[in-house]
Amino acid sequence: MITYRLNSGGGSFAVRCFHREIPGITQRYALISKALSSLSSDYFATFDYQPSGILVNGARYPIVKMDWVEGETLDVHLERHASDRARMSELRSRFTNLEGSLRSQGIAHGDLQNGNIVVGPSEFKLVDYDGMFVPEMVAGSGTEVGHKHFQHPGRTVKDFGPQMDRFAFIVLDLSLEGLAADPNLHRRFREGGEAIIFKANDFGDPDASEVFKALRAIPALKDRADRFAAICSAPIDLVPTLADYLAGRNVPTPRIATATRPASAPKVKRYIGAYPVLAGSDYEGVLQSVGDRIEIVGEVLSVKHGVGRRGRGRGLPYVFINFGIWNQKSVKITIWSDGLSAMSARPDQAWVGRWLSVTGLVEPPYEGATYGKPYFSVGVSLTSDNQLVQLSPLEARFRLGQAGKSAGAANGTKTSNAAAIQSLGKGAKSSGRRQASSSAGGTASTASQPVSSNAALLATLKPAGTAASGTGQQATTSRTSTKVPARPTSVNTGGGSNNWLGWVVIIGIVLFALAKCAG
Repeated sequence: MITYRLNSGGGSFAVRCFHREIPGITQRYALISKALSSLSSDYFATFDYQPSGILVNGARYPIVKMDWVEGETLDVHLERHASDRARMSELRSRFTNLEGSLRSQGIAHGDLQNGNIVVGPSEFKLVDYDGMFVPEMVAGSGTEVGHKHFQHPGRTVKDFGPQMDRFAFIVLDLSLEGLAADPNLHRRFREGGEAIIFKANDFGDPDASEVFKALRAIPALKDRADRFAAICSAPIDLVPTLADYLAGRNVPTPRIATATRPASAPKVKRYIGAYPVLAGSDYEGVLQSVGDRIEIVGEVLSVKHGVGRRGRGRGLPYVFINFGIWNQKSVKITIWSDGLSAMSARPDQAWVGRWLSVTGLVEPPYEGATYGKPYFSVGVSLTSDNQLVQLSPLEARFRLGQAGKSAGAANGTKTSNAAAIQSLGKGAKSSGRRQASSSAGGTASTASQPVSSNAALLATLKPAGTAASGTGQQATTSRTSTKVPARPTSVNTGGGSNNWLGWVVIIGIVLFALAKCAG
């Protein structure tokens, strides 16, 4: 979902717009609203599901309007406070209380993760109720499986029910206990802001996990780490409650290795990302993912610094990170001025040749022209360091499923993405879209104008109901508190003032060759 902040009547509201169809969503939200209204719980925001809340080009679509939740999403909070051992212990205690409250009511959120947990001064607020289970629902009828860095590797939509938060609460508890013991674990393993310390690959193969190795090296946590490893390796229906895990009760028994039977079968070594993973050279694939949240893994081919020339971006700096040849069909990462101010290090020419993982919502393609020749770019905008992770060539190959190839070969060329980008330019433009397989998550950042395909549609809306009135701002999925300025209406995405010099050199070479031939 894409979230907007609307200010109306002296209050602020979050309006969440769906970018994909969810079966039975109207009936689900009716049951969720009924259940939460009877609880009057501080853990949930007041909301209103409106099946015809917005009007887009003559057609009505559903929205969820809820009170705006003040605070920091968990990833932002941990970025600031992970070194505070006492605070980590306090967060653990608060999550224990949250788990007990939900379990006693027979309710499960379904997607506990950094972006769906807002940390206030004295309490949590949970957001994104699309996958929630309440007692009147039918177990086994889910539509999503939650964020992979917080879920059991065996979870499917059939596991929808009151027990589906058990694994995530254990992840949260052991992660925070680990940070209280060794705050450096967060810096080592946080994966931008998508994880606390654990990632999906750790759950899939605990014996090969660096996180499990680090936790087992802490004497006070060795038993807990061993218990959790056994839980990860067991069927999902054997996951205990948080209380049982802490007490060592009902924990699956680890499989013991013998001379004739190994402890476990050899694990398949593949990357398990939180979102679909696409190569930075795959223009067509990224284009098909407009409106979806994905992970882009690519080698930086060029970095462009510029200043906006018109509109609200006039006079403001921006940076483009190009994974391909900028004046052809390419994948591009955009960082507007407020995004730059939120980053700890501004990208520059030293980034060329580095491998990056960038997570974000894919925005509509941009079409420009240079010397009368059109070019196209598609990609995501960065508003926070949490969206970007620098990778080694080995890790990049692993994430792209190219572990046996050279770094360049991971994107189809020995030295760069250029050849792959050129070949993509010959193909027909795809008109389809890939459906998102994971929740977008996150609600805490605001923007001055829409930057995604859904946001562009929302900009054309007529007022509809209470949710569509007032002043609107998009809350992007990057989960920071910065605002993203509008795209400048006239910018050069490539080499800037150096282009004319290149043409002079080329023309000189051609004239020299002609002169030699004539001689």
